[in-house]
Amino acid sequence: MAARATGPEGALVERIFELAPSILCVLDVRDKRVVACNRAFVRALGFGDKEAPERAWETLVSRVHPEDLDASAVRAEQLWASQDGEPFEVALRALCAGGVERVLALRCVVLTRGDDGAAHQVLVSAEDVTEQRRREVELQKSEALFQAFLEYMPGMMFAKDADSRYVFANAQFERFMGITPHGCAGMRDDDMLPEDIVAQVRAADDEVRNTGVATVFEESVPHPTEGMKLFHSVKFPVRGPGIPEGTVGGAAIDITAIKRAEAERQEAQLAVIAAQQATIRELATPLLPIADGVIVMPIIGTLDPERASRIIEALLAAVGAHQAAIAIIDITGVRSVDAHVAGVLLQAARAVRLLGARVVLTGIQPAIAQTLVELGVEWHGLVTEATLRGGIEHALRTRKRRGGS
Repeated sequence: MAARATGPEGALVERIFELAPSILCVLDVRDKRVVACNRAFVRALGFGDKEAPERAWETLVSRVHPEDLDASAVRAEQLWASQDGEPFEVALRALCAGGVERVLALRCVVLTRGDDGAAHQVLVSAEDVTEQRRREVELQKSEALFQAFLEYMPGMMFAKDADSRYVFANAQFERFMGITPHGCAGMRDDDMLPEDIVAQVRAADDEVRNTGVATVFEESVPHPTEGMKLFHSVKFPVRGPGIPEGTVGGAAIDITAIKRAEAERQEAQLAVIAAQQATIRELATPLLPIADGVIVMPIIGTLDPERASRIIEALLAAVGAHQAAIAIIDITGVRSVDAHVAGVLLQAARAVRLLGARVVLTGIQPAIAQTLVELGVEWHGLVTEATLRGGIEHALRTRKRRGGS
């Protein structure tokens, strides 16, 4: 169904038509037949070279996607009304060679009209734009996803050129800065931020430009009405076709509430630790009033300087609080006594005497007694008993002799 022409020029036109890389055909829209088509048409649509023109028309129509066929019929009315030689463009899906659906971009012009002015023959050129359309759809999908993330992500995103002018900012950034939608374009940091903050921001931008490496940091940025906000930020170089050298992108998440909650948790934890330590101190230095004017302090475990200080402090406080005349210190639970422990006990006894009370030391085991002798500890003025029971009995007898009941 190649075009036929006569003469040298006609032969050249015929050859151009036949070998053109674009899909070409001439359609008789009045008699519904394919008048002529080139090799590209045959290859693309899988037509037989000797196929009858009437049959070719039916095959051509059957290959067009039904939805596009209906739409093309509507658009064809515009073609019939167009001026001769005025191109009419339309895209449609067609089932091509090998049963593969392709997208064809058609350009149509009316070649001839009947006596009534209706279109008769139409020249159609077509290009396979399937891959182009696929890429366009993928690009549209990517852009839609990108726009959704920009709109709804909880953080701020932005990009600035080498002159520190904003070329992009998402809705969160604009809302935080109190700027109308799409109002950031062309603005600079000093249009929105105090001078000292601008210096910090530009220093971070310049570091990214100079190193070409992304940087992650925390920064404080003033909110127009809510004071300083703390952000977890990242800045990075932006490179690519059409992107000016020195462009810097950034994203920032407001972590003010997180940091405040973290500080409150730490404060609460410190309070709990302090309460626990107070409880431990109380348990480590228990005081038992067993009678009027008599208290007992059992000591268990080892004595370090800090604990020794707490013991003396607690003992003196208890003597004053209970108006005790006798304080019993029981060391049955002390595993060993060295010079340090002995010094603590003597210091406690002297301090208690200054308050007008006496100390009774109980629980001295034979091994401990021997150690004390070897250390040369002087116990003058200090009553000792082998057991806590003996110390209590002594204290009660002493109390009774002094007129206690």
